[in-house]
Amino acid sequence: MKTVAILASGPRDLNRCRWIELFNNKPCITHVINNCKINDNIKISVIINEKNLELNNFLIKNHKDVIIIKTNNISMITSFEAAFNQDENDTLIVAGDLWNLKKKNVIKFLESEYESAIYRVKVPWGNNIESPDKSLFKRSDIGCSIFLISNNDQKTFLNDENINNAKYYFKKFYPNEKVDINRSYIWTWLIYAYFFEICSSKNNKNEINSKKGAIYIDTLIYNDND
Repeated sequence: MKTVAILASGPRDLNRCRWIELFNNKPCITHVINNCKINDNIKISVIINEKNLELNNFLIKNHKDVIIIKTNNISMITSFEAAFNQDENDTLIVAGDLWNLKKKNVIKFLESEYESAIYRVKVPWGNNIESPDKSLFKRSDIGCSIFLISNNDQKTFLNDENINNAKYYFKKFYPNEKVDINRSYIWTWLIYAYFFEICSSKNNKNEINSKKGAIYIDTLIYNDND
């Protein structure tokens, strides 16, 4: 069994609720939810902040069939914990503002033979990045706005070792910036740490083992509403 957990728990900007802004005449979160509805056996939850009443009311009115899970802060770690702890299923994490998400993208993850997976894209989101000291490399064809984590891997993904590795890698690439594990960017570095053999590969390695790898996506899946 798999659960799709849509993350929309970040801070609500003073003058906007970006998850319900319109793209192609449709609220962004509606687009994401609709493209995650593959069949009746797939459970869909939306992780939101308890203070975001506008998004909460929108979901209640327009998406009665999804489960709303509320967090009491905007910590990225708290959001992941809420997504993982709701059941014992493998979890497909999906960013709630992916206005260009396609149903075929979701199907690839849900039908993948990998138990845990990220994606690699046909069109990179930018240039490859090298740390200032030239010791680390970050691929720009690898993304994390949607990723699959098996139930068996979820505790490891959020354990102290992976969090500390994420902080370490962030500092290697951005030595002059302070690390805040509660901010949304830690999402990227948790993925980088957990799928390090893929994300840091200069030889385009796309599989760690038969249970853990990268799924090829040919659309601009990373287009979001930031």
